[in-house]
Amino acid sequence: MMPEFTVDFIGIGAEKAATYWFADCLKEHPEVSFARRKELAFFSDVDQHLLKVPCRQYERGLAWYEKQFPPCQPGQIRGEYTPTYMYSREAARRIFRHFPKAKLIVCLRDPVKRAFSQYIHDRRIGLIRNISFEQALSRHDSYVEKGLYYKHLSYYYELFPHENILVFLVDDITSDRRAVLRRLYGSLGLRQVDFIPPSIDAQPNAASEARFAWLNYLLIHGEYLLHRKGLFPILYLLQDIGFRRAAFLFSYTANSKPLTVYPKMLPETEQRLRRVFAPDTAQLQGLIGRDLRAWLEPEQPRAPVQAGQ
Repeated sequence: MMPEFTVDFIGIGAEKAATYWFADCLKEHPEVSFARRKELAFFSDVDQHLLKVPCRQYERGLAWYEKQFPPCQPGQIRGEYTPTYMYSREAARRIFRHFPKAKLIVCLRDPVKRAFSQYIHDRRIGLIRNISFEQALSRHDSYVEKGLYYKHLSYYYELFPHENILVFLVDDITSDRRAVLRRLYGSLGLRQVDFIPPSIDAQPNAASEARFAWLNYLLIHGEYLLHRKGLFPILYLLQDIGFRRAAFLFSYTANSKPLTVYPKMLPETEQRLRRVFAPDTAQLQGLIGRDLRAWLEPEQPRAPVQAGQ
């Protein structure tokens, strides 16, 4: 009799908060059977960028989801990482419906830095073109929405046992990467808690921009057009044959170059964003039991914020 398919852990957020580092360090552990690709978005009901366009991967069924994982070897646990699950109440319900005992992994970053990093990323992939950070904030509410951590995490705390939600801060990684991994591996029940993955010292990608911005713009907005028209069979086909992955790999490599002029956040913009995030951050401190006062005050003058993963 085949064992029942189960998922032992799911990374749910936050976007632009070291999620690639976590995913790689999990994938490289010998006791982990990690999904064949990151960001399956199976449980999501909205798109990963603007949180407005419907995502219907879930309609492909649990049998399709199971096929996205390599076979689990004896002694291995299974998991995936989609950093935008955190922003979907429906994703929380779906995950709990199928895998109520799953451990959830969350890494959080100063929400102002996270928003600016998203802006740099969105420029690179062609989602936005030739607009300032301030203009991006006024056009797309996802920059703020994705930093309202308490609002979104509370969905998960209502459903899952609190001890099953593993919360880290990007600052934890900066302070002691090995301690972060020991806690992560230990909380997941892995025997080799002192395993050192090849990616432990990996650094965030340097900020970059597109060589041909119009090409990235066409790629991503073409995908959005298919979403809006409800042409999901075409989207699934492009995904299954590897076209989507190849297109975005191209945008990150051959169509990418280092930023020549690094955008800056206006001091008044930072102050305004900190005021916007302050009520949510104050509640978040109590929810996760961490001191987040550093997120409430504008930082002293410093070098430009680097885009994170």
